[in-house]
Amino acid sequence: MELVTECAGDLPPIAANREDLTRVFTNLIDNAIKYNRPGGKVFIRARANGGFLQVEVQDTGIGIPKEEREKIFDEFYRVKTQETKGISGTGLGLCIAKKIVEAHHGEIEVESEMNAGSTFRVLLPL
Repeated sequence: MELVTECAGDLPPIAANREDLTRVFTNLIDNAIKYNRPGGKVFIRARANGGFLQVEVQDTGIGIPKEEREKIFDEFYRVKTQETKGISGTGLGLCIAKKIVEAHHGEIEVESEMNAGSTFRVLLPL
């Protein structure tokens, strides 16, 4: 597994709870690793975007079926496909991440393509 970071050098500070945001990004990075392919990559990008700090966690993994994407932030929800059968989890990580991001008046969104990977984008107000 390869980890690639692309962070702008002039990132503005944000008013946020460090422990909460650590939990958000730990959950996202953990998922990017768990649902990746052997020899895959995880990209972490951060930059200012308008009035927001934008942080992306992207993987080159199995992807999320289109019909499942709206449900993945639901409590205890886990995508059930042949590829995810042997992967353990509680179905709480993304739900917790979304609640924390929203408590910080931010947004979390996902883009995904089957067999190509997923990108989770977190937008936090500056």
